[in-house]
Amino acid sequence: MKKMKKHRYDVVVVGGGAAGVAAALGAARQGARTLLVERYGFLGGAATTSLVLTYCGFYVAGEHATRAIGGVGWELLQELENLGVDSSPVRSKSGNWLVMLDTEALKFAFDRLVCTPNLDLRFHTQLVSAAVESNRIVTVCLADHEGLHEIEAAAFVDASGEASLSAFAGASFSQPGGAGARLQPASLPVQLGGVQGGLPVDREKLTAIVSRYNAQAKTPLHRADGGVLVRLPISDDVWWMGVDLATGGLQGEELATAELAARRQAWDFLPYLRKLPGFEKAFISTTGPQLGIRETRRPRSMGDVTGEDGRTGRRRNDGIGRGCWPMEVHEAPGQVIFVPIGGDGFFDIPYTAIQAEGIENLRLAGRVMGADRQAYGSTRVMGTAFASGQAAGVSAALQATLGKMPDANAVRRVLMSQDAIV
Repeated sequence: MKKMKKHRYDVVVVGGGAAGVAAALGAARQGARTLLVERYGFLGGAATTSLVLTYCGFYVAGEHATRAIGGVGWELLQELENLGVDSSPVRSKSGNWLVMLDTEALKFAFDRLVCTPNLDLRFHTQLVSAAVESNRIVTVCLADHEGLHEIEAAAFVDASGEASLSAFAGASFSQPGGAGARLQPASLPVQLGGVQGGLPVDREKLTAIVSRYNAQAKTPLHRADGGVLVRLPISDDVWWMGVDLATGGLQGEELATAELAARRQAWDFLPYLRKLPGFEKAFISTTGPQLGIRETRRPRSMGDVTGEDGRTGRRRNDGIGRGCWPMEVHEAPGQVIFVPIGGDGFFDIPYTAIQAEGIENLRLAGRVMGADRQAYGSTRVMGTAFASGQAAGVSAALQATLGKMPDANAVRRVLMSQDAIV
């Protein structure tokens, strides 16, 4: 067996989704030698791996689109515009604003963002373990097709979605995840081609079609109205979000069962969907490399975002980003509760929410950020993940330089210099 290769960085970021890319760029632009680790061959997280082709959380709900996200997230939207993708917000019937996405353009937009000084990438690379001494992560072990690599760093960012780095480092969890846990269900977004343009979706007829399908289906669709059906930019295909199912989201065997079941349900329903006007020639164009996982593990932070923060639109002196998406909690497949954000339509994310409890050089970003069950329904979305990620990366870079935890004011100053909104 080959000897493990050793490498040294200032900051290591695990996970190349919205939070991870924002963290890596936030750290690199602060001068930290940064490594970004991603298990696939492209960046983008749930948008590219799970076909979640809507960015939520960029704009405050209301009649007019008011931005809550700047910095790396806003730069990404500008890169999409440069590639010919209209990133203008689209208002839903609920009054919330969405940005519709194209998968391939999004991958390339992320590619263009990360070609920057101080930032190294490792694709097709998995986190294997973490070594901890005196409440600090000292090294992580990574695996690629060549073998194992030991990476030493001064600070680390967990943007893995499933809190893998936190788990391997022995962090404590407010939501341990896994089979039997009370988790928000997963979804399988599907891109449909061959749908006739110009025809509105006949919801009454679609509901009747779902009812007929469910009457004979081994596994019924949990969204009685058929779910979300919306046009995508560039391809003009239809994005369908209608397949929901429960899964622990961590164990390989259980995930295999869930992935197979989700695809089977999409294919089983397709002949019924073709009975809908305009969908007669519909076909499944693509699904993502993996199921869309909403929730698995949540580490304990030094101070979580709470449902009360969201309900009141709480402002804070130590805010390092803004959350504005309603608290969207999926209680079970097909059962979702939306709680609007109070105050001015957004809340400040406290600096404490991105600091891991008990591990002084670990930052939490994206879905891994500290939040209670209700607030998590808001903080988990990708727009907000850009904000928590960039703050986590800046904080990690400052710690690598200072040798100690930076205070909130120092992080806020750097974020503002990077055009983030705090």
